[in-house]
Amino acid sequence: MAKRSNVSSDGGTRLKKPKKPEAKKLKNLTVSKKPERVWVRNLYPATVKVAGRSGERYVFDGSGVEVKVNALDVQELLAKRRGGCCGAVPSPMFELV
Repeated sequence: MAKRSNVSSDGGTRLKKPKKPEAKKLKNLTVSKKPERVWVRNLYPATVKVAGRSGERYVFDGSGVEVKVNALDVQELLAKRRGGCCGAVPSPMFELV
């Protein structure tokens, strides 16, 4: 029977232990405590409840209501459209203030 090269005569293994990766040192790291906020106005004439990409939920109580939203959610909100009927062009639901 062939002898295995990674087992010693006393039954222990001769495998090398993997080296632990060194922790990378981060320099000049700044952490923002509060996310940047932007005012957005509701153009839809009803109460609108929306969840953004950041996980925050927003409630717009009627047309013309302005709410401060997380900057990560602005593009998603501005892309929302009301459906058009019979070939009409969909109109935006929100605008920047």
